[in-house]
Amino acid sequence: MDILESIFALIQKNFLDIITVLWVIWFAGVALGVVVCTVSSCRNRRTLARLSQKVESDQRRRDEGGVQFDLDMDRINDTLVHREAELREDVERMGLDFGLQGVLEHFRGKVQRRLADLPATHREIEARLRNIYAALNDFKDLIEPDQLSLARMALKRGVTGKAAALLKRAQTLGNQQVAEASGSQLAVARNKKLAAGAAFLLGQLAETDFDYFGATQHYQLAADLQPANLTYLKAAAELSYAFEEFQETGHLLEQVLKIQEKLLGPEHPDLAQTLNNLGVLRHTQGRQAEAEAFYLWALEICESKGHPQDQDAVNLRQNYAAFLQEVGRHHEADAVKARAAMA
Repeated sequence: MDILESIFALIQKNFLDIITVLWVIWFAGVALGVVVCTVSSCRNRRTLARLSQKVESDQRRRDEGGVQFDLDMDRINDTLVHREAELREDVERMGLDFGLQGVLEHFRGKVQRRLADLPATHREIEARLRNIYAALNDFKDLIEPDQLSLARMALKRGVTGKAAALLKRAQTLGNQQVAEASGSQLAVARNKKLAAGAAFLLGQLAETDFDYFGATQHYQLAADLQPANLTYLKAAAELSYAFEEFQETGHLLEQVLKIQEKLLGPEHPDLAQTLNNLGVLRHTQGRQAEAEAFYLWALEICESKGHPQDQDAVNLRQNYAAFLQEVGRHHEADAVKARAAMA
């Protein structure tokens, strides 16, 4: 009993202190519970947000992949016939300007080949329009939702005017915001990217309408705005070569090569196609030593272990054989041709 009395006496004496300690412990437990619940709730919200974004993105991809395009084959045919007639008239007006005549005849030949195989042309246009349809989503913060919907509805019918108008507006807004951004490098970079993307898609739309003159201007602008974008550089290089603007083509291809070499290394197979293109370009320009150096580097990549021999490798050997034939090294040319035939 003495022990119990001592305990009760101690409790009575320190009752307030004990109550205070218990309250502190209770409040600490409540606070800890609130913190744990808050952290858990935040994590759950972030997880749900990520899942929601993923579901939305997957749904958008499914929707875009399942979009049905109703392209009028007669309209494609009429566009090609009209473009071919325009190019033929332009060739006739050129008179003795044989250089420009050659450029126009090149594009006229492209149009004629597409006219000769309308099903393949239909597939090419649909694939391009499908990519543009999906890419328009990148500009949803710059344009009204109803305008975006109208442009997409038109694209599904093969009508490009509304999408072109929308992209021109997005390009203008992007350039305007670049000019207005003060000290924000992130904002400038973001708006330059949007303006370049709009320019590239305008080039894609121009190619869909077989307007190669308009396309090359848009691609060049996209490459100027985003000089590290391989897609823009390659598109600009391809059309600048067709227009026989060889100096500009060389500049663009050398940029592509530099970026690829930095990102992929000097022996990556993706470099071989760029080196082949540079070889063809320098051969065309009469810069034979440079042409052969590019061809040999490309061949070294193609023939290294682990790189399968594909159509690009065959084309490379054929181009190199044509180069050797032209410079009078016929035996070497025959050997390269034989190697190409065996691939």
